[in-house]
Amino acid sequence: MAAVNRRLSPGALTLDCQGESLTLLADGAVWWEAKQTLWLSDLHLGKAAHFRKHGVPIGSEPTLETVHRLREQIKGFGPSRILLLGDLFHSDINREWEPFAGLCAEFDGVEWVLVQGNHDMIPDVLLQESGIEQVNRLDDGAFTFTHAPEDRAADFGFHVCGHIHPGIRLRGAGRQGLRLRCFHFAPHQAIMPAYGAFTGMHAISPRRSDRVFVLAEGSVLEV
Repeated sequence: MAAVNRRLSPGALTLDCQGESLTLLADGAVWWEAKQTLWLSDLHLGKAAHFRKHGVPIGSEPTLETVHRLREQIKGFGPSRILLLGDLFHSDINREWEPFAGLCAEFDGVEWVLVQGNHDMIPDVLLQESGIEQVNRLDDGAFTFTHAPEDRAADFGFHVCGHIHPGIRLRGAGRQGLRLRCFHFAPHQAIMPAYGAFTGMHAISPRRSDRVFVLAEGSVLEV
């Protein structure tokens, strides 16, 4: 899996994976050139409204920011398909579904596919109205897509997932440290960072055979 210098958007990094050209984008998405497909994971839309329901005063800005960023990305890449690797919506449906439903209507020529995550409890009628196909697993070419990592990923060919919101701590001189979101590529599995603006991180411990690409100041960098 060799990285190359071709960049399709500012800060992006393109690499070869399983004979396919994948472009890792600085906001946590992946552009699959051969299939004209955007991969996204863990948007967690509606999370702010869920917190407000339980007394935490958070505005709707995270959902609006995430939807706006995705809109600009669709305009820039013109994908034929958007593959959502689970946890599209954080909890029970609330009013923060409406901006995303509007985005689906705006780009109704795009094929929307949701690999169901553990947080997704979206009523079938809303999925149908928005033109979203929901599946438990998707096999496409060299890749198998699910929401969560698999202990036996090698049994799937090359497995792509999300769920854990990977991040890594980089240490500098003295006690300086920085936690950054990242793409985590193991020999048989890639774990996507969370795309949503209101998500946490889970610190990973990569092995020597793994590759880690951090999202830092608008760029994707291998560490």
